[in-house]
Amino acid sequence: MKLFEALPKELFSVLASPNRELYADALDVLYAAYQEKLKIPEEMLYSMLRSKLEQQLADANFEGEDIDEDELRDISGRARFLIRKLWGKGWFEKERGENFKEYITVPGYSSRLLELFHQLRDDSPARGYSYVFGTYSSLKVAYEGDNVYDKMAAVYSAYDNTRDLIKLLQMIYHNVKHFFQKQVEMHEVNEVLASHFDDFGQRVVEAYIRPLKIKDSVPKYRVYIERYLTDWAEDESTLMALANAALQDRRGATLKACRSDLLQKMFWVKDQYNSIEHEYLDEIDWQVRRYTRATTQKIENLTNHDQNIRGNLNYLLQALSRNRRATDLVEQIQPVFQLHEQSFLSERSLWYRRRPGKRTRSAPVLIEETPVDAMASAQAMRLLNTEYDRVAVAAYVEQWLAASGICYSKDMNLDNDKAYVMSLLAVLAGHRSDAAYQIEVLDGSFTENGYTIPQLVITRKEDKSES
Repeated sequence: MKLFEALPKELFSVLASPNRELYADALDVLYAAYQEKLKIPEEMLYSMLRSKLEQQLADANFEGEDIDEDELRDISGRARFLIRKLWGKGWFEKERGENFKEYITVPGYSSRLLELFHQLRDDSPARGYSYVFGTYSSLKVAYEGDNVYDKMAAVYSAYDNTRDLIKLLQMIYHNVKHFFQKQVEMHEVNEVLASHFDDFGQRVVEAYIRPLKIKDSVPKYRVYIERYLTDWAEDESTLMALANAALQDRRGATLKACRSDLLQKMFWVKDQYNSIEHEYLDEIDWQVRRYTRATTQKIENLTNHDQNIRGNLNYLLQALSRNRRATDLVEQIQPVFQLHEQSFLSERSLWYRRRPGKRTRSAPVLIEETPVDAMASAQAMRLLNTEYDRVAVAAYVEQWLAASGICYSKDMNLDNDKAYVMSLLAVLAGHRSDAAYQIEVLDGSFTENGYTIPQLVITRKEDKSES
């Protein structure tokens, strides 16, 4: 089934309108009425909207909304418009009672969404979960008793608790990454401290991570949970009795299907508890350590940065106040700090933003191109042809080869730019067919005196076979 086959197509339109904050508060009021009474009279919802959203209704701008002039006139009319709007978009339905009063009914999809929205708005830390201990406790009581139905129910309860535990661990892991991202966007020490100790410490560590280490510890109860499930799975008579109880409870269509389902859930729970420490708890611990280390480093960096600025300013002001010849000192540091004498204090006495001046148009400056000196170019060409021609390169290579007839990169003595240029020209000339030597380029490079060239082996062509 597609999503909007189960939901009204315009259900979320109120949360995308300019007045989405008002509609979100109205949905929270609807959830409060839904939690308070089984039968919700329309007048009760109307009174709750008026009393809890009076200021929001007065400040709201309903421009572009399909609100009547009579409804727009006062708070009562605006509250009536909220009820009409939410009813029209499918957040609740109406029914008429025996006393001809209008009552509000909340569909299943709406009640789930309202509960989700309320949980997202709730700032109080979560408390009271005990998935691991609940699994251990139900299995232990059923294992020590003789009631087959209790054992069957304990298996399904262990499966549900383990699945909820995995969801909780996934939520914790991603929640830590969420706090990591929030910390990156913070630039004040107090914000980082409040986020770490108040938000992360209370909502993550105290609510979830600490119980996993103490009260709801996986290592503490894992062995017992696996032992109970293993004993039931290996005892065929007990397994068939559990399958019969599951069939009577309509957990499956046939006895074979119930037996297979029970085995599947037992082995799944065991596999999860075997891998939960490595795949979930260790990853969460690593993520928490990484977040804590990053928070400590950020607080230290922000504190030191602030301390350096404050310390330098304090030192400067003390030097100016204690020195009788402060005028000379001000003249010395004024080009750097731009200090000015103040005869009175105002909001701009310590600092103000410098405004750029207006740009003015001026006459364009013509750039004259300097012609190339022909004599200088010819002289440069003659210099290049005499210093770095083929004969000079060949003579330079002969100096490297000497009597041995072989030379490596480390033997070239790259002491100056000329030696470096000659090594490059030697590589280029060595690939010519008429060259008196042959160059082999190896993997890697060689660096000497700041000059880097490839690893080379130079040999005379007549000596190549011998080397």
